[in-house]
Amino acid sequence: MARQFLRLLGELGHDVEIASTLRTWEAGNEKRQEAILNAAIRERERLLACWQDHPPHVWFTYHLYHKAPDHLGPAIADTFKIPYVVAEPSISPAQANGRWRRPWAHARAAIERADALLAMTLKDERGLLAAGLARRKIVRLPPFIDATDVFTGRREARLGLVRNFGLDGDRNIAVTVAMMRPGDKLESYRVLARTLATLDRDDLQLLVIGDGPSRGEVEHLLAGRAVFAGVLDEELIRRFMAGCDLFIWPAINEAYGMAILLAQACGCAVAAGDVPGVGEIVNHGGTGLLAPAGDAASLATAVSRLLDDPALRRSMGDAGRRHVLRHHSTDAARRVLARVLEMRP
Repeated sequence: MARQFLRLLGELGHDVEIASTLRTWEAGNEKRQEAILNAAIRERERLLACWQDHPPHVWFTYHLYHKAPDHLGPAIADTFKIPYVVAEPSISPAQANGRWRRPWAHARAAIERADALLAMTLKDERGLLAAGLARRKIVRLPPFIDATDVFTGRREARLGLVRNFGLDGDRNIAVTVAMMRPGDKLESYRVLARTLATLDRDDLQLLVIGDGPSRGEVEHLLAGRAVFAGVLDEELIRRFMAGCDLFIWPAINEAYGMAILLAQACGCAVAAGDVPGVGEIVNHGGTGLLAPAGDAASLATAVSRLLDDPALRRSMGDAGRRHVLRHHSTDAARRVLARVLEMRP
């Protein structure tokens, strides 16, 4: 999502500068948190000195929460009297007294200081309101992608799948796009493996796009049931997705799922886990089928229904493309973001 924001801000006429490469994410070690805070203070002073004569017009922070507080933006916005905008902020009350209590407090203070809070999910919006944030500061901005240049040549894309990955163009082809790392992603792959084992269908092929430190375990989980493409650039992902019949992903604890949006834009029906963010971008029964999160048997049932009903699959794929163009395109996001950036602190 960060890349999409950078591109969109540039399209709106802003000269976008990555202000700092300081990484504040921390796994829960208090000494490390203290070191990060001290480094941030030094970085803040450096930026203030550098920009003394030519300050920025807006400070924009992406994904602010208790594990990754913003130690720079509030002070810089205050010093130069510029708007402070935060995209995808979230407040988790459960973390107020835990291992992240200090960064939680810093994140909370930064969120309270923000002039605009771009909530990308209903869950985050509700969380901000429940935490007492002013309604006037919260702007709903659903996740978005550039859907204007989606490759729609299905026949050519199908041939590409056959040539590049040895898939059978006459059998159903499903696709999964996700990084392979420990935690929720790996757990989703485990559910996916159980789903495929439950299905045990000869008419289904799965193309997996992605890589990461857990690739060996993922390949073991899906051995004999998937073809692995590794990491592909977005243009190739779009091209190959256009030739697939459906997208499958259990989406354990997924915020919303950019790959799911892209799959819908490419005309793929979706079978996914029903977690809050995914439920906001997939219309159950309209653009795809959702199954209870972590329930491999239910997800297998959803996949079977799509495999057994090509007309339903195509209808959902077409509806998904329209849904993304209407509600999750860069055009829709551009209008919202332009209004936000017109404000004054």
